[in-house]
Amino acid sequence: MKKYIHKKAIILAIAIIGVAGCTKFIDEINDFKIGITNAIFEQTAVLELKDALGNYQGIIDTDFTVTFSGADADKLVSEAGEFNITETDGFIQLGINPNKSTGVKELNFDVTISGGSYRTETFPVTLKDTVSKINLTLFDEIKIYKGQNEASTTASLTGNTTTTATTVKTTTNGSANTSAVTIKTGTQFKDVAGNLLSGGDVKIAVTNTDALSDVLPSTSAFTFKDNNGTAITDKEASFLSGNTQIKMEVNGTAVKKFNNAIDVAIEIPSDATNPTTGNPLQLGDTFPVYTNEDDSTDWTYHGLGTITAGATAATFNISFETTHLSNYAIFKFVDVGCWKIGHNITVNDLPTNFNGAFEVKLRHKRSGYFGKDHTLNIFEIQIQNGKVVSVNTPIYPFGYSARTSYLEYNGEIKDLLASGNDKITTNSGGWMPIIDEYQLSLTSKGVTYLTNLSNFAAFASCVLSINLSKAGIDYLKIDTLKNINIDVSASCSGNTIVLDGFPLYVERDNGVFSYEGTIKKGKMTLTGFELGKEYNFKTVYKGNAYYHKWTFTGETFKVTDFEIPANLCSEIGF
Repeated sequence: MKKYIHKKAIILAIAIIGVAGCTKFIDEINDFKIGITNAIFEQTAVLELKDALGNYQGIIDTDFTVTFSGADADKLVSEAGEFNITETDGFIQLGINPNKSTGVKELNFDVTISGGSYRTETFPVTLKDTVSKINLTLFDEIKIYKGQNEASTTASLTGNTTTTATTVKTTTNGSANTSAVTIKTGTQFKDVAGNLLSGGDVKIAVTNTDALSDVLPSTSAFTFKDNNGTAITDKEASFLSGNTQIKMEVNGTAVKKFNNAIDVAIEIPSDATNPTTGNPLQLGDTFPVYTNEDDSTDWTYHGLGTITAGATAATFNISFETTHLSNYAIFKFVDVGCWKIGHNITVNDLPTNFNGAFEVKLRHKRSGYFGKDHTLNIFEIQIQNGKVVSVNTPIYPFGYSARTSYLEYNGEIKDLLASGNDKITTNSGGWMPIIDEYQLSLTSKGVTYLTNLSNFAAFASCVLSINLSKAGIDYLKIDTLKNINIDVSASCSGNTIVLDGFPLYVERDNGVFSYEGTIKKGKMTLTGFELGKEYNFKTVYKGNAYYHKWTFTGETFKVTDFEIPANLCSEIGF
C-alpha cells in the first residue's frame, strides 16, 4: 500500500491533495480558495498503534480495520476530509469535520481496531487540544504465550455407570504443567439438578491453562472468598497452578455432579519451594484450592489440595477430590500493591531552548520457562523550554485499565530503583523457576540517553519520582540536537500552495518512523534534529505513504518555491 516517489517536493504535493480533498464534508465550503491558507481543520489528531511487546514491524506488516463509535464519532473524518478513515503504517490520521464541530472542544469516542493476528481491541479516546497524539497498545495473539493445552476422551457406560477407571491428562505441549482427571469405576453422572443421566458413554474434556499464561483473565476482575465465605479484600491474588477446566456430557447433557468423587491432579516441579514458607516442597504439604463457575466472577474456597508423588521424580502433583464440575486453581495472596501509581517527574539544567520528548522504558528479559524479551513504554515526558509540561501513559484497551505496563511491573520497578544498579535479575524459585532481568532506560527519538535511573528515581507511597539532572543525562547527544522552525510552500502551475493541517513523520536512527507534529499554515517546529544530517520524512494521504529527504543547515528552514511535478498538478486540476 506504500508508494515511493523520489521527488524533491513530493511531501508538499501530497499536502496539496490533502487541502483539495478537504473542500467538502457534508456541505460545501463555499469560501474555500486553493492557494490561500485555510484553517480547514481546527482540531486534528494522530492515533499511533503500538505493539505491546515492541514489535514495530508487526504493526507495519498488518492491514488493520478501524471503526469508530460513541458520542462524537460522527464528527470524525480522515486527513482528506473523507468519512472512510484508514490506518497506514501504524498511524491513523483524524480531522474534525468543521460542519459538525467548530473551535477546539472536548470530543469523546471509541475506536475498535482489528487485523492479522492482533487481538481485536476497543479503546476510549478523548481529544481536547488543537493537535492531539495518542498511543494505542495492541496484543499479538501469536506472540503471547497461551500456556494452554487440552485433552479429551470418551468412556463407555453400562447401565449408566462406568465399569473401568478412566484418566484424562493434558500434556506439556504448549503448557508448562499438566492437569489430570480420574473417574473411578462405578461412577454415575448427574445434571445440575442432581438427576441421573442416561447414555451409552460419557465425553470428558480437560483444559489446563498454566500460571505463566498471559491470557488468563486478570485476577482483579474476580472476587475471592475464603473458607468462611468472606471476600478477601486486603490481598491481591495471583495464579500458582493456573486454571484447570473440566467438562463432561452424557447424551448431549452437561454433567455437573457425580455419585463418586473424581480425582484431580495438577502437576508441579518436585524441586520447587513452598510459596508460603519458602522451604522445599514436601509430600503431604497442603494448599487451598479455589473453584469458579464459567458464568461467575467469584472464586470460592473448595478445599485443601495435597502434595503427592508425580509421574516422574521431577514432578509432584497437587491432588484433590471434587463431586461437581467447574474450574479449579491454586492461588497465592499477597498484600495489595499500588493499583494506581502517581508520578512526579522533573528535569534540571536542560537547555532553556530544548523542546522534545523522552520515554521511560522498562525492558523485561525472561529466561527459563517460555523466555521472552520485550520493552514496554512506561511514561512519555513532553518537554518545552527545558521544563516538563506533561507526562502521558499508553492507552490500553477496555478491561486493562488496572494493569497497564507500569502498573503490572510496579514491584519490579521498586526493587530495581532500590538496588542502585543498572539492572536487576530475579529468580522466582517457587513451583516454576524463572529468571527475569529488568532494566529502566530513558530514550528520545530512538536514541538512548540513560540506562541507569537508580540514582535519579525513587518509588514510595505509590508515586514514581524521577529527577533528571545534567550530570545524569548524556548531554553530548542532546547538544547535537536542534529545533528546526520550518516554513514551507510550493507552486503548482503558477498557484501557491500553503500546507495546513497535515501530519509529518520522520525515520529515526532505530528505523522507526515517529510523528513529529502537524503543519499549520505552512509552519511547524521540528524537535531533536542534527544539522547537516539527511533525514527521511514521510507523509500519508488516503492510505499511501510518500517519502522525501531533507537536510537542515540551520535552525530555520524556509522554502517558498518548491515545484510540484506536472502529473500531480494535473491530477488535482491545475
